[in-house]
Amino acid sequence: MQAIIPMLLMALGQAAPPASEWPSDPARLREMLRDKAQPRLQAQAALALLQLPSAEADAVIRQGLEQSEDPEMFLALVSAIRLTRDARYGEELTRALSRARGAERSGAAEALSALLDARLAARLKLVIDDPRADIRARLSAIGALGRSGRRVAAEPLLAALESGDEALRLAAADALADLSGWRYGPDIAKWRAWWERHREMPPERWLEIRLAFQNSRVARLESELESARGQTVRLHQQLYARLGGAERLVYIPSLMEQEDHAVRLLAVGWAQEMLASTDPAVQKSMGPLLVRLTADPSAEVQRAAVLALGRVQETTAFDRLLAMAASPSPAIRAVAARALALQARQPSPEAARRAALVLAALGKLLEDPVIDVVVEAAEDLGNLGVPEAGPVLTGLLGHPGESVRKAAAQALERVAQPPALDKILRGLDDPSGAVRFSLVGAIGNMAASGSAPLGAVDQTRVLARLEVTLLKDPDPTVRARAASALGECGQAALLPVMWRACQAVEDVRVQEKAWLGMIDIIARMRQLPVLVEWNKTLGENRQGARQLQMLSEVMARWQRLPEARADMVPLQDMLVPAALEQGKWTVALPVLRDALARQATPTEQQARLRWLLQAAEQALAEGNKGEALRAGQDGLTFAPKGSPLIAPFGEVVRRAGN
Repeated sequence: MQAIIPMLLMALGQAAPPASEWPSDPARLREMLRDKAQPRLQAQAALALLQLPSAEADAVIRQGLEQSEDPEMFLALVSAIRLTRDARYGEELTRALSRARGAERSGAAEALSALLDARLAARLKLVIDDPRADIRARLSAIGALGRSGRRVAAEPLLAALESGDEALRLAAADALADLSGWRYGPDIAKWRAWWERHREMPPERWLEIRLAFQNSRVARLESELESARGQTVRLHQQLYARLGGAERLVYIPSLMEQEDHAVRLLAVGWAQEMLASTDPAVQKSMGPLLVRLTADPSAEVQRAAVLALGRVQETTAFDRLLAMAASPSPAIRAVAARALALQARQPSPEAARRAALVLAALGKLLEDPVIDVVVEAAEDLGNLGVPEAGPVLTGLLGHPGESVRKAAAQALERVAQPPALDKILRGLDDPSGAVRFSLVGAIGNMAASGSAPLGAVDQTRVLARLEVTLLKDPDPTVRARAASALGECGQAALLPVMWRACQAVEDVRVQEKAWLGMIDIIARMRQLPVLVEWNKTLGENRQGARQLQMLSEVMARWQRLPEARADMVPLQDMLVPAALEQGKWTVALPVLRDALARQATPTEQQARLRWLLQAAEQALAEGNKGEALRAGQDGLTFAPKGSPLIAPFGEVVRRAGN
């Protein structure tokens, strides 16, 4: 009770009604003060009595302080006096130091330490010096002086240090240590020297020293407490690691009663691990445990338990999550939204019903006054991947919060459907580059989708808007994203536009994405004339590296398409000279060998043999005699009788063989 009453009193600043609403009848307040079943009511009554400027209220307080048969009332009054620092009752508190109950002595001593002044210090010195007084009262008086932090307590304590009673001397030494921060034990000489240094110190300086000492003590105690908590957590982890599966099922629930929230947090983590078990009994036992932990007083434990419930398929867990989505705490509402999305994505016999309830809950959270909750709900709607989320998310594109619009745009990348196209296109005028970036991805996905394709008119609108974004958007990351989207859904007519974006005046990110988008279009369209045209354009513009990259990538993709095999021969005939132009004979040789094995006209065969000779000479120049020898031998094999290339191939073989 001693610990509970002060906490209640400290909370009264927020919990108690204003003084004008308290009862003003001392008799009524006295009855409230005697109500042991309602500690909060007792605390309010004690405060109200201290506030009443009447003799009757004063008499009730003094009578309550003198009574020994009602410790709860005494402690309520003492705590109120300590809180209000009412010095009128110092004499009653001093007499209370001789009470038989330790809690009452301790409460009186704490109040006296808060009220201590020169008069009370002198009164407590009389108690300490009185040999007829109860030894417990004398020791409590010494403790009150030491805990006061007041300079007037020093001389009575120094006098007690010279007492003939060893218990008093030791208590005085401890009290002086509390008062000063120094630990000289019962050495009176050192304490006298300390007092001489501090006797004439200004009050402000004394208080500065006391504050610094108490701050250091608090920091040390907090560090020690944190270290002890860490050791406790490690011991629990070591014990858990040594337990078997059945023992763990018993051990985890026992951690719920631990005072340290870090240990209860361990219970949440271990319960979540147990949920991965295929044993239905294990899952059934962990679900109720996590439900209970969602009401934990620690916000950290509560959040972890709510999130873990997302993996529990029981109805009670789902219902609890729906309730937590309406929690007063924004952090809990946000994590409940994430857990509900997890529930909806897991297979369940009630999947359809749960999905509808989750959508309704997340839709309600989108109207939350806290931005972080709205952002989380929008992200979770996107993670669900259901088309029904699209209209809700597009509505958020007009939200005043940028983080909300960004989350909605990111979610739309996964769930956007053709009916949302108009709102998404309007969203491309958003001032936030991050929002525009995601919306470009959303319309690109819609345009490239095969499951819900856009109509011809909408497809044209999308391509036109992506073209404008590529050329005019102020953010280079958005322009780069538009280039990638055009690569996924664009047509050959857009290649000149994308080639403009590849020029040196553009940001390097845009250049790279536009070039890769061009390759995507050419490979996807699978039109050989388009490839021939751009191969020629790149050659004329001295873009040999890009020319080779385009041909290599297109060949790699077309090789996976049986219907594109007819175009492989002309593609090979474009790739080989481009590779040799760049000195990439290692790229050209495999393609040449495949081409030489095919039927060809004499002119085509002659051209390929010349390329083979060029590749062999490049290999020889780089010191790779093995590949040069093999290429020369291939040339001698494929060259027709009387070919003027036989002699050069023979020379390559001779030089490579030396």
